[in-house]
Amino acid sequence: MSISDKSLFPGIPRVGNLRRFREAGFTHMHLSYKWVKSEPMTEQEILDWEEPLAESGMRILDVHGCHPNPPADLSSDGQDQRELAIMLLRHRIEVTHRLGGDAVVYHVPTRQVAEAHNISYFIEGLKQVEDTARELGICVALENHYIPENDRSALETAFEAFDAAFIGFTFDPGHALISGNTDWLLRHCGPRLRVLHLNDNNGEGDRHWMPLDPEGKADWPAIMRFIADSAYDKPLQMEIRRHPDRYGEHEDYLAKAKQTMQTLYGMMENP
Repeated sequence: MSISDKSLFPGIPRVGNLRRFREAGFTHMHLSYKWVKSEPMTEQEILDWEEPLAESGMRILDVHGCHPNPPADLSSDGQDQRELAIMLLRHRIEVTHRLGGDAVVYHVPTRQVAEAHNISYFIEGLKQVEDTARELGICVALENHYIPENDRSALETAFEAFDAAFIGFTFDPGHALISGNTDWLLRHCGPRLRVLHLNDNNGEGDRHWMPLDPEGKADWPAIMRFIADSAYDKPLQMEIRRHPDRYGEHEDYLAKAKQTMQTLYGMMENP
């Protein structure tokens, strides 16, 4: 089972947090640390993850790419922004390899309906990091977001331009609830599925609730059938945030997360 570092508890040393994950039954983690920053991780910051991971027995499954604010994205109109985005993505690929993961998540264009030139910039940016990714054996897994037109245009174009060894798919059902794009994604992206960001919401905001939340609207039976029938062959992974008012603190939260994950595995094995 894998969980995002967005579930780390504040005020606890990192190794203690990771031990809590491991003791609760989680073996892997999705690393999003500094994903909204415009500078790469330092050598010391990487060491500050390597040592607690080794001590706790947790492993990195995959890593989130950088989408800083102010925005610097592969699809940005400004060349300086695109060059920064390329540098950050190449760096995240290298960090993923060093920490033992196999994929980097990268959002499709997110802020407006992408014009043809933005998609062209996006594809060209991916080409700029292709050699590094292939050399290190890292897949760039494109994540669906809030604008259905961007999902379809960016994913279809990238899947046509690159093979599955380099370009995969990250499925975020919470984003799909907001975009209304779930059915299209489930029909078209299974062969490229490489990363899971399993979470739920009520369709009104990116809440990062646990799957199967009583107020959530994701179609979990359909989602688990999709995963079971897809190319995905890694541990199931949740990208959830701590909501003490919903799930309690520490042990209660992690016990609920484990129980939820076990239920999802059961749904996938017995559709």
